[in-house]
Amino acid sequence: MNINSLTLLLWTLFLTACAEQATRPGVLVPVEERNAPVTNSTTGTITTAPVTNTAINDVNKPQQSVIVALLDDADKFASQGNSDKAAATIERALRIEPGNALLWHRLAVIRIQQQEWQQAIAMARKSNALAANNPRLKSDNWGVIALAYEKLGNQQKANEARSKQKAES
Repeated sequence: MNINSLTLLLWTLFLTACAEQATRPGVLVPVEERNAPVTNSTTGTITTAPVTNTAINDVNKPQQSVIVALLDDADKFASQGNSDKAAATIERALRIEPGNALLWHRLAVIRIQQQEWQQAIAMARKSNALAANNPRLKSDNWGVIALAYEKLGNQQKANEARSKQKAES
């Protein structure tokens, strides 16, 4: 093989590797309902309640499917007691859709489960800032904040959060 043939072969391999590959989009089965954590306003306990895909803020269809799949995975990890994997999965979804108030709320709930009270407060506040016209989500976030403050021993701030929770509901 001479140098010209070798050069031509290398350029061909290089261009082939750099060429855009045609890909087929993966097929994701849409989920109609899912279980989202909700804070009980009277007891402060966190339970699950059905939330439809429309609760996910204005995402386009491919992103929505990915977010729903990631939330399903996070739910599975959380139900298995693996809160670290659940948090990592929600953080991945947040990299895709950082303005999604529901994702920030879900991460706040996981931080409560991990007993990371300050982070739970910060995540719930972020969710409230993004949940413009969603009083139920805001109320749930105030419940998370109240519970975190109670765990931190700050009853005054917990009471203030409970008042805001009642005002939103």
